[in-house]
Amino acid sequence: MRHPVRLAVAVAVAASLTGGALSVAAGSAVAAPSRLADDFNGDGFRDLAVGMPEQTVNGKRGAGAVLVTFGSVRGLTSQRVLVTQNSTGVPGAAEVDDHFASSLASGDVNRDGYADLLVGSEGEGVAGASLGGAVTVLWGGPSPLRSGLLLPSGPSYPSRMFGADIAVGDFTGDSAPDVAVTTATSLKLYSGTFTRTTAPAGYEVPRGDGGGWHITAGDFDGEGKDELAVVQQDVTIVHGQTPGTSSPASFGEQTRLAGGNAVAAGDLNGDGRADLAIGLSDPRLHPNGRPDPSGGSGYVTVHFGTASGLNPVRRVYHQNTGGVPGGNERGDNFGAALAIGDINGDHRADLAIGIPYESLTDGVRAGDVVVLRGASGGLTTTGAAHYTQDSPGVPGVNENNDVFGSQVRLADFSRDGKADLAVTAPYEDAGSGALWQLRGTTSGLSTRGVSLFGPREYGIAAGSGIGTTLLD
Repeated sequence: MRHPVRLAVAVAVAASLTGGALSVAAGSAVAAPSRLADDFNGDGFRDLAVGMPEQTVNGKRGAGAVLVTFGSVRGLTSQRVLVTQNSTGVPGAAEVDDHFASSLASGDVNRDGYADLLVGSEGEGVAGASLGGAVTVLWGGPSPLRSGLLLPSGPSYPSRMFGADIAVGDFTGDSAPDVAVTTATSLKLYSGTFTRTTAPAGYEVPRGDGGGWHITAGDFDGEGKDELAVVQQDVTIVHGQTPGTSSPASFGEQTRLAGGNAVAAGDLNGDGRADLAIGLSDPRLHPNGRPDPSGGSGYVTVHFGTASGLNPVRRVYHQNTGGVPGGNERGDNFGAALAIGDINGDHRADLAIGIPYESLTDGVRAGDVVVLRGASGGLTTTGAAHYTQDSPGVPGVNENNDVFGSQVRLADFSRDGKADLAVTAPYEDAGSGALWQLRGTTSGLSTRGVSLFGPREYGIAAGSGIGTTLLD
Protein backbone atom coordinates (compact mmCIF):
# COMPACT_ATOMS: atom_id res chain seq x y z
CA MET A 1 0.00 0.00 0.00
CA ARG A 2 1.25 3.43 -0.86
CA HIS A 3 1.05 6.07 1.85
CA PRO A 4 -2.24 7.81 0.92
CA VAL A 5 -1.45 11.18 2.42
CA ARG A 6 1.96 12.75 2.84
CA LEU A 7 1.23 13.67 6.45
CA ALA A 8 2.04 17.33 7.04
CA VAL A 9 3.46 16.93 10.51
CA ALA A 10 6.55 18.90 11.43
CA VAL A 11 8.59 16.02 12.73
CA ALA A 12 12.21 15.36 11.84
CA VAL A 13 12.94 11.81 10.76
CA ALA A 14 16.68 11.42 10.66
CA ALA A 15 18.06 8.01 11.48
CA SER A 16 20.82 6.05 9.77
CA LEU A 17 20.96 2.40 8.80
CA THR A 18 23.75 0.13 7.82
CA GLY A 19 23.66 -1.19 4.29
CA GLY A 20 22.93 -4.86 4.93
CA ALA A 21 19.94 -6.80 6.17
CA LEU A 22 19.64 -7.38 9.89
CA SER A 23 21.52 -10.44 11.00
CA VAL A 24 18.51 -12.35 12.31
CA ALA A 25 17.00 -15.64 11.21
CA ALA A 26 13.95 -15.52 8.97
CA GLY A 27 12.36 -18.52 10.63
CA SER A 28 12.45 -22.20 9.83
CA ALA A 29 10.28 -22.83 6.80
CA VAL A 30 8.35 -26.05 6.43
CA ALA A 31 9.43 -28.54 3.78
CA ALA A 32 6.49 -27.65 1.52
CA PRO A 33 5.85 -23.90 1.32
CA SER A 34 2.38 -22.66 2.23
CA ARG A 35 1.62 -20.75 -1.00
CA LEU A 36 0.02 -17.92 0.96
CA ALA A 37 0.34 -14.61 -0.88
CA ASP A 38 2.16 -12.99 2.06
CA ASP A 39 4.15 -15.89 3.58
CA PHE A 40 7.67 -15.00 2.52
CA ASN A 41 9.51 -17.82 4.33
CA GLY A 42 6.94 -20.56 3.64
CA ASP A 43 6.29 -21.56 7.26
CA GLY A 44 2.51 -21.38 6.93
CA PHE A 45 2.06 -18.03 8.71
CA ARG A 46 1.25 -14.73 7.08
CA ASP A 47 3.96 -12.07 7.36
CA LEU A 48 3.83 -8.28 7.21
CA ALA A 49 6.00 -5.83 5.29
CA VAL A 50 6.41 -2.48 7.03
CA GLY A 51 7.68 0.42 4.94
CA MET A 52 9.92 3.29 6.05
CA PRO A 53 10.33 5.26 2.79
CA GLU A 54 11.68 8.38 4.50
CA GLN A 55 14.46 6.46 6.26
CA THR A 56 18.04 7.66 6.02
CA VAL A 57 20.42 4.93 4.86
CA ASN A 58 24.18 5.44 5.21
CA GLY A 59 23.67 9.20 5.25
CA LYS A 60 21.30 9.20 2.26
CA ARG A 61 18.20 11.05 3.44
CA GLY A 62 14.92 9.56 2.26
CA ALA A 63 16.59 6.51 0.71
CA GLY A 64 14.03 4.21 2.33
CA ALA A 65 13.86 0.75 3.88
CA VAL A 66 11.40 -2.11 4.33
CA LEU A 67 11.14 -4.36 7.36
CA VAL A 68 9.38 -7.73 7.15
CA THR A 69 8.08 -9.03 10.47
CA PHE A 70 7.15 -12.71 10.57
CA GLY A 71 3.92 -14.34 11.72
CA SER A 72 3.70 -17.19 14.22
CA VAL A 73 1.20 -19.01 16.42
CA ARG A 74 1.38 -15.88 18.58
CA GLY A 75 0.78 -13.61 15.62
CA LEU A 76 3.37 -11.06 14.56
CA THR A 77 6.70 -11.19 16.33
CA SER A 78 9.83 -9.05 16.51
CA GLN A 79 11.58 -11.63 14.30
CA ARG A 80 12.35 -9.62 11.20
CA VAL A 81 14.47 -8.92 8.15
CA LEU A 82 15.36 -5.36 7.18
CA VAL A 83 16.13 -4.58 3.53
CA THR A 84 17.46 -1.47 1.84
CA GLN A 85 18.87 -0.90 -1.63
CA ASN A 86 22.30 -1.32 -0.07
CA SER A 87 21.47 -4.85 1.12
CA THR A 88 23.43 -7.65 -0.54
CA GLY A 89 21.55 -9.08 -3.52
CA VAL A 90 19.16 -6.12 -3.87
CA PRO A 91 19.39 -4.22 -7.17
CA GLY A 92 20.41 -0.57 -7.13
CA ALA A 93 21.86 1.55 -4.36
CA ALA A 94 20.44 3.72 -1.60
CA GLU A 95 20.26 7.33 -2.79
CA VAL A 96 18.77 10.54 -1.49
CA ASP A 97 14.95 10.59 -1.83
CA ASP A 98 14.59 7.24 -3.59
CA HIS A 99 11.76 6.48 -1.13
CA PHE A 100 12.30 2.72 -1.32
CA ALA A 101 9.11 1.12 0.13
CA SER A 102 6.82 4.01 -0.86
CA SER A 103 4.47 1.22 -2.06
CA LEU A 104 4.30 -2.49 -1.22
CA ALA A 105 2.54 -5.57 -2.59
CA SER A 106 3.04 -9.32 -2.46
CA GLY A 107 2.25 -12.57 -4.25
CA ASP A 108 4.01 -15.67 -5.52
CA VAL A 109 4.88 -14.20 -8.90
CA ASN A 110 7.43 -16.87 -9.88
CA ARG A 111 5.16 -19.69 -8.66
CA ASP A 112 7.71 -21.47 -6.48
CA GLY A 113 5.37 -21.66 -3.47
CA TYR A 114 6.89 -18.73 -1.59
CA ALA A 115 5.42 -15.24 -1.52
CA ASP A 116 7.53 -12.52 -3.11
CA LEU A 117 7.62 -8.87 -2.03
CA LEU A 118 7.25 -6.06 -4.57
CA VAL A 119 8.70 -2.75 -3.42
CA GLY A 120 8.08 0.58 -5.12
CA SER A 121 10.63 3.41 -5.07
CA GLU A 122 8.67 6.31 -6.52
CA GLY A 123 11.57 8.77 -6.18
CA GLU A 124 14.21 6.60 -7.86
CA GLY A 125 16.21 8.45 -10.51
CA VAL A 126 16.24 6.46 -13.76
CA ALA A 127 18.48 7.19 -16.76
CA GLY A 128 18.92 10.77 -15.67
CA ALA A 129 15.20 11.29 -15.04
CA SER A 130 14.46 12.51 -11.52
CA LEU A 131 11.50 10.80 -9.85
CA GLY A 132 11.48 8.20 -12.62
CA GLY A 133 10.56 5.47 -10.17
CA ALA A 134 11.30 1.75 -9.92
CA VAL A 135 9.80 -1.52 -8.66
CA THR A 136 11.97 -4.24 -7.12
CA VAL A 137 10.82 -7.85 -6.71
CA LEU A 138 12.38 -9.43 -3.61
CA TRP A 139 12.20 -13.20 -3.81
CA GLY A 140 10.70 -15.32 -1.06
CA GLY A 141 12.20 -18.59 0.11
CA PRO A 142 13.46 -20.44 3.22
CA SER A 143 15.83 -17.47 3.71
CA PRO A 144 13.73 -14.79 2.04
CA LEU A 145 14.38 -11.36 0.56
CA ARG A 146 18.09 -11.82 -0.10
CA SER A 147 17.95 -11.35 -3.85
CA GLY A 148 15.81 -9.33 -6.20
CA LEU A 149 14.96 -8.20 -9.71
CA LEU A 150 13.96 -4.83 -11.11
CA LEU A 151 10.78 -4.83 -13.19
CA PRO A 152 11.40 -3.49 -16.69
CA SER A 153 9.73 -0.09 -16.67
CA GLY A 154 10.26 1.06 -20.24
CA PRO A 155 11.31 4.61 -21.21
CA SER A 156 11.48 6.92 -18.22
CA TYR A 157 10.91 10.65 -17.87
CA PRO A 158 11.02 13.16 -15.02
CA SER A 159 8.28 12.79 -12.40
CA ARG A 160 6.96 9.58 -13.95
CA MET A 161 6.98 7.96 -10.47
CA PHE A 162 6.83 4.38 -11.73
CA GLY A 163 5.74 2.26 -8.79
CA ALA A 164 3.34 4.83 -7.34
CA ASP A 165 1.29 1.78 -6.37
CA ILE A 166 1.41 -1.97 -7.05
CA ALA A 167 -1.13 -4.80 -7.02
CA VAL A 168 -0.86 -8.55 -7.65
CA GLY A 169 -3.76 -10.67 -8.95
CA ASP A 170 -4.86 -13.01 -11.71
CA PHE A 171 -6.12 -10.31 -14.05
CA THR A 172 -5.90 -12.28 -17.31
CA GLY A 173 -7.62 -15.43 -16.04
CA ASP A 174 -4.74 -17.83 -16.77
CA SER A 175 -4.45 -18.97 -13.11
CA ALA A 176 -1.05 -17.29 -12.82
CA PRO A 177 -0.30 -14.10 -10.89
CA ASP A 178 -0.03 -10.85 -12.82
CA VAL A 179 1.40 -7.55 -11.58
CA ALA A 180 -0.14 -4.11 -12.11
CA VAL A 181 1.97 -0.98 -11.59
CA THR A 182 0.82 2.63 -11.78
CA THR A 183 2.77 5.75 -12.58
CA ALA A 184 1.79 9.40 -12.38
CA THR A 185 0.28 9.11 -15.85
CA SER A 186 -0.21 5.47 -16.80
CA LEU A 187 -0.92 1.85 -15.86
CA LYS A 188 1.30 -1.10 -16.74
CA LEU A 189 0.37 -4.81 -16.62
CA TYR A 190 2.93 -7.61 -16.32
CA SER A 191 1.49 -10.95 -17.42
CA GLY A 192 3.60 -13.97 -18.28
CA THR A 193 6.50 -15.91 -16.84
CA PHE A 194 8.53 -14.53 -13.94
CA THR A 195 11.82 -16.12 -12.91
CA ARG A 196 14.47 -14.94 -10.48
CA THR A 197 16.36 -13.37 -13.41
CA THR A 198 13.62 -12.39 -15.88
CA ALA A 199 10.22 -10.72 -15.93
CA PRO A 200 7.67 -9.99 -18.66
CA ALA A 201 8.30 -6.76 -20.55
CA GLY A 202 4.97 -5.31 -19.43
CA TYR A 203 1.98 -4.00 -21.36
CA GLU A 204 0.91 -0.34 -21.26
CA VAL A 205 -2.84 -0.36 -20.62
CA PRO A 206 -4.50 2.35 -22.74
CA ARG A 207 -6.05 4.97 -20.47
CA GLY A 208 -7.54 8.38 -21.03
CA ASP A 209 -7.40 9.59 -17.43
CA GLY A 210 -3.73 9.52 -16.59
CA GLY A 211 -2.32 7.43 -13.79
CA GLY A 212 -3.63 6.28 -10.47
CA TRP A 213 -2.14 6.53 -7.03
CA HIS A 214 -4.03 3.70 -5.35
CA ILE A 215 -4.91 0.30 -6.79
CA THR A 216 -6.30 -2.98 -5.50
CA ALA A 217 -7.29 -6.36 -6.95
CA GLY A 218 -10.56 -8.19 -6.36
CA ASP A 219 -12.89 -10.66 -8.05
CA PHE A 220 -15.92 -8.37 -8.06
CA ASP A 221 -18.14 -10.55 -10.27
CA GLY A 222 -17.16 -13.97 -8.83
CA GLU A 223 -16.03 -15.38 -12.18
CA GLY A 224 -12.69 -16.63 -10.90
CA LYS A 225 -10.35 -13.89 -12.07
CA ASP A 226 -9.50 -10.52 -10.63
CA GLU A 227 -10.44 -7.04 -11.66
CA LEU A 228 -8.28 -4.00 -10.87
CA ALA A 229 -9.66 -0.86 -9.23
CA VAL A 230 -7.55 2.23 -10.02
CA VAL A 231 -8.40 5.10 -7.69
CA GLN A 232 -7.72 8.72 -8.54
CA GLN A 233 -8.99 11.87 -6.87
CA ASP A 234 -11.78 12.42 -9.39
CA VAL A 235 -12.65 8.91 -10.50
CA THR A 236 -12.18 5.23 -9.76
CA ILE A 237 -11.77 3.12 -12.91
CA VAL A 238 -12.30 -0.64 -12.69
CA HIS A 239 -10.38 -2.63 -15.31
CA GLY A 240 -11.04 -6.22 -16.27
CA GLN A 241 -10.42 -8.86 -18.90
CA THR A 242 -12.69 -9.19 -21.90
CA PRO A 243 -14.61 -12.50 -21.45
CA GLY A 244 -13.08 -15.42 -23.34
CA THR A 245 -9.66 -13.78 -23.69
CA SER A 246 -6.42 -13.90 -21.76
CA SER A 247 -4.25 -11.41 -23.66
CA PRO A 248 -3.12 -8.31 -21.75
CA ALA A 249 -4.26 -6.32 -24.79
CA SER A 250 -7.88 -7.14 -23.92
CA PHE A 251 -7.54 -5.84 -20.36
CA GLY A 252 -9.45 -2.58 -20.21
CA GLU A 253 -11.98 -0.31 -18.58
CA GLN A 254 -15.26 -1.79 -17.31
CA THR A 255 -16.74 0.62 -14.77
CA ARG A 256 -16.34 4.17 -13.45
CA LEU A 257 -17.08 5.14 -9.87
CA ALA A 258 -16.40 8.11 -7.59
CA GLY A 259 -12.76 8.85 -6.80
CA GLY A 260 -10.78 9.00 -3.58
CA ASN A 261 -7.35 8.47 -2.07
CA ALA A 262 -7.52 5.06 -0.34
CA VAL A 263 -8.95 1.69 -1.39
CA ALA A 264 -9.46 -1.88 -0.18
CA ALA A 265 -11.25 -4.95 -1.55
CA GLY A 266 -12.79 -7.98 0.17
CA ASP A 267 -16.03 -9.91 0.66
CA LEU A 268 -17.98 -7.91 3.25
CA ASN A 269 -21.30 -9.76 2.88
CA GLY A 270 -20.05 -13.32 2.39
CA ASP A 271 -21.56 -13.86 -1.06
CA GLY A 272 -18.29 -15.01 -2.66
CA ARG A 273 -17.68 -11.77 -4.53
CA ALA A 274 -15.26 -9.02 -3.55
CA ASP A 275 -16.65 -5.65 -2.56
CA LEU A 276 -14.84 -2.32 -2.88
CA ALA A 277 -14.28 0.38 -0.24
CA ILE A 278 -13.00 3.81 -1.37
CA GLY A 279 -11.85 6.46 1.10
CA LEU A 280 -11.84 10.20 0.46
CA SER A 281 -10.11 11.48 3.57
CA ASP A 282 -9.92 15.21 2.83
CA PRO A 283 -12.82 16.35 0.64
CA ARG A 284 -11.95 20.01 1.25
CA LEU A 285 -8.45 19.90 -0.21
CA HIS A 286 -9.06 17.03 -2.64
CA PRO A 287 -12.70 17.09 -3.80
CA ASN A 288 -13.90 14.39 -6.18
CA GLY A 289 -16.76 16.37 -7.69
CA ARG A 290 -19.42 14.70 -5.54
CA PRO A 291 -21.30 16.24 -2.59
CA ASP A 292 -19.37 15.86 0.66
CA PRO A 293 -21.62 14.39 3.38
CA SER A 294 -18.89 14.63 6.01
CA GLY A 295 -18.35 18.39 6.26
CA GLY A 296 -14.68 17.99 5.46
CA SER A 297 -14.08 15.15 7.93
CA GLY A 298 -13.69 12.42 5.29
CA TYR A 299 -15.90 9.52 4.26
CA VAL A 300 -15.84 5.99 2.87
CA THR A 301 -17.90 4.73 -0.07
CA VAL A 302 -18.67 1.01 -0.45
CA HIS A 303 -19.74 -0.73 -3.67
CA PHE A 304 -20.84 -4.36 -3.46
CA GLY A 305 -19.91 -7.03 -5.98
CA THR A 306 -22.60 -8.64 -8.16
CA ALA A 307 -22.64 -11.23 -10.97
CA SER A 308 -22.24 -8.33 -13.41
CA GLY A 309 -19.53 -6.54 -11.47
CA LEU A 310 -19.56 -3.77 -8.88
CA ASN A 311 -22.95 -2.24 -8.14
CA PRO A 312 -22.74 1.48 -9.02
CA VAL A 313 -25.13 2.24 -6.16
CA ARG A 314 -22.97 3.19 -3.21
CA ARG A 315 -23.26 3.21 0.55
CA VAL A 316 -21.51 6.04 2.37
CA TYR A 317 -20.07 6.00 5.89
CA HIS A 318 -18.64 8.82 7.99
CA GLN A 319 -18.51 9.72 11.68
CA ASN A 320 -22.00 11.19 11.67
CA THR A 321 -23.44 7.96 10.24
CA GLY A 322 -25.63 6.34 12.86
CA GLY A 323 -23.68 3.84 14.95
CA VAL A 324 -20.22 4.98 13.81
CA PRO A 325 -18.12 6.10 16.81
CA GLY A 326 -17.14 9.76 17.00
CA GLY A 327 -18.40 12.77 15.11
CA ASN A 328 -17.46 14.65 11.95
CA GLU A 329 -14.78 17.28 12.47
CA ARG A 330 -12.97 19.08 9.70
CA GLY A 331 -9.63 17.58 8.87
CA ASP A 332 -10.05 14.26 10.73
CA ASN A 333 -8.99 12.34 7.60
CA PHE A 334 -11.58 9.60 8.13
CA GLY A 335 -10.81 6.94 5.51
CA ALA A 336 -7.13 7.80 4.98
CA ALA A 337 -6.36 4.08 5.40
CA LEU A 338 -8.59 1.05 4.77
CA ALA A 339 -8.29 -2.69 5.33
CA ILE A 340 -10.73 -5.59 4.88
CA GLY A 341 -10.53 -8.96 6.66
CA ASP A 342 -12.63 -11.41 8.66
CA ILE A 343 -11.93 -10.56 12.30
CA ASN A 344 -14.43 -12.90 14.02
CA GLY A 345 -14.33 -15.87 11.64
CA ASP A 346 -17.96 -15.61 10.50
CA HIS A 347 -16.95 -15.71 6.79
CA ARG A 348 -17.92 -12.08 6.31
CA ALA A 349 -15.07 -9.63 6.16
CA ASP A 350 -14.96 -6.51 8.32
CA LEU A 351 -13.71 -3.02 7.47
CA ALA A 352 -11.02 -1.15 9.41
CA ILE A 353 -10.89 2.62 8.80
CA GLY A 354 -7.90 4.76 9.75
CA ILE A 355 -8.54 8.30 11.04
CA PRO A 356 -4.97 9.54 11.58
CA TYR A 357 -5.79 13.22 12.09
CA GLU A 358 -8.50 12.58 14.68
CA SER A 359 -7.95 15.00 17.56
CA LEU A 360 -8.78 13.66 21.01
CA THR A 361 -9.00 15.33 24.39
CA ASP A 362 -5.37 14.53 25.11
CA GLY A 363 -3.81 14.85 21.69
CA VAL A 364 -4.16 16.87 18.48
CA ARG A 365 -3.95 14.51 15.50
CA ALA A 366 -3.42 11.65 17.93
CA GLY A 367 -5.35 9.29 15.62
CA ASP A 368 -8.05 6.63 15.80
CA VAL A 369 -9.21 3.45 14.04
CA VAL A 370 -12.88 2.51 13.53
CA VAL A 371 -13.97 -1.06 12.72
CA LEU A 372 -17.32 -1.80 11.03
CA ARG A 373 -18.60 -5.37 10.96
CA GLY A 374 -19.48 -7.26 7.79
CA ALA A 375 -22.99 -8.72 7.54
CA SER A 376 -25.16 -10.64 5.07
CA GLY A 377 -26.75 -7.35 4.00
CA GLY A 378 -23.40 -5.61 3.74
CA LEU A 379 -21.66 -3.55 6.40
CA THR A 380 -23.47 -2.85 9.65
CA THR A 381 -22.72 -0.10 12.14
CA THR A 382 -24.22 -2.21 14.93
CA GLY A 383 -21.38 -3.15 17.23
CA ALA A 384 -18.95 -0.73 15.58
CA ALA A 385 -15.84 -0.18 17.68
CA HIS A 386 -12.95 2.23 17.75
CA TYR A 387 -9.41 2.02 19.08
CA THR A 388 -6.88 4.64 20.17
CA GLN A 389 -3.76 4.57 22.30
CA ASP A 390 -5.98 5.40 25.26
CA SER A 391 -8.20 2.34 24.73
CA PRO A 392 -7.90 0.01 27.74
CA GLY A 393 -5.21 -2.56 27.01
CA VAL A 394 -3.64 -0.67 24.08
CA PRO A 395 -0.05 0.31 24.96
CA GLY A 396 0.93 3.97 24.77
CA VAL A 397 -0.92 7.26 25.24
CA ASN A 398 -2.50 9.73 22.86
CA GLU A 399 -0.05 12.49 21.99
CA ASN A 400 0.01 15.37 19.55
CA ASN A 401 0.81 14.28 15.99
CA ASP A 402 1.18 10.54 16.62
CA VAL A 403 -1.22 9.93 13.70
CA PHE A 404 -2.25 6.50 14.97
CA GLY A 405 -4.22 4.83 12.16
CA SER A 406 -2.04 6.09 9.33
CA GLN A 407 -1.90 2.53 7.98
CA VAL A 408 -4.04 -0.52 8.79
CA ARG A 409 -3.98 -4.14 7.71
CA LEU A 410 -6.28 -7.05 8.58
CA ALA A 411 -4.74 -10.51 8.18
CA ASP A 412 -4.66 -13.79 10.09
CA PHE A 413 -1.07 -13.69 11.33
CA SER A 414 -1.58 -16.49 13.91
CA ARG A 415 -3.39 -18.95 11.60
CA ASP A 416 -6.40 -19.29 13.91
CA GLY A 417 -8.99 -18.39 11.27
CA LYS A 418 -9.49 -14.81 12.47
CA ALA A 419 -7.90 -11.67 11.10
CA ASP A 420 -5.72 -9.58 13.39
CA LEU A 421 -5.37 -5.81 13.08
CA ALA A 422 -1.98 -4.22 12.43
CA VAL A 423 -2.08 -0.43 12.84
CA THR A 424 0.75 2.09 12.65
CA ALA A 425 1.60 5.55 13.93
CA PRO A 426 4.69 6.61 11.95
CA TYR A 427 5.21 9.80 13.98
CA GLU A 428 5.01 8.12 17.38
CA ASP A 429 7.83 9.26 19.68
CA ALA A 430 9.02 12.14 17.52
CA GLY A 431 9.11 10.23 14.26
CA SER A 432 10.32 6.85 15.46
CA GLY A 433 7.02 5.23 14.56
CA ALA A 434 5.43 2.06 15.91
CA LEU A 435 3.13 -0.82 14.99
CA TRP A 436 0.42 -2.36 17.17
CA GLN A 437 -1.21 -5.78 16.77
CA LEU A 438 -4.74 -6.43 18.09
CA ARG A 439 -5.88 -10.06 17.96
CA GLY A 440 -9.05 -11.20 16.22
CA THR A 441 -11.55 -13.25 18.25
CA THR A 442 -15.09 -14.56 17.78
CA SER A 443 -16.36 -11.40 19.48
CA GLY A 444 -14.19 -8.98 17.50
CA LEU A 445 -10.82 -7.42 18.15
CA SER A 446 -9.40 -8.00 21.61
CA THR A 447 -7.40 -5.42 23.56
CA ARG A 448 -5.94 -8.13 25.76
CA GLY A 449 -2.35 -8.97 25.00
CA VAL A 450 -1.92 -6.20 22.41
CA SER A 451 1.59 -6.26 20.93
CA LEU A 452 3.58 -3.09 20.35
CA PHE A 453 6.62 -2.98 18.06
CA GLY A 454 8.87 0.06 17.95
CA PRO A 455 12.57 0.72 17.37
CA ARG A 456 13.53 -1.21 20.50
CA GLU A 457 11.56 -4.33 19.55
CA TYR A 458 12.80 -4.24 15.96
CA GLY A 459 16.36 -3.35 16.88
CA ILE A 460 16.53 -0.28 14.66
CA ALA A 461 17.39 3.36 15.24
CA ALA A 462 15.00 5.91 16.68
CA GLY A 463 13.49 8.25 14.09
CA SER A 464 12.82 5.43 11.62
CA GLY A 465 9.23 6.35 10.77
CA ILE A 466 8.00 2.78 11.25
CA GLY A 467 4.80 2.09 9.34
CA THR A 468 4.64 5.00 6.90
CA THR A 469 3.50 2.27 4.49
CA LEU A 470 2.19 -1.26 5.01
CA LEU A 471 1.71 -4.25 2.77
CA ASP A 472 -1.80 -4.24 1.28
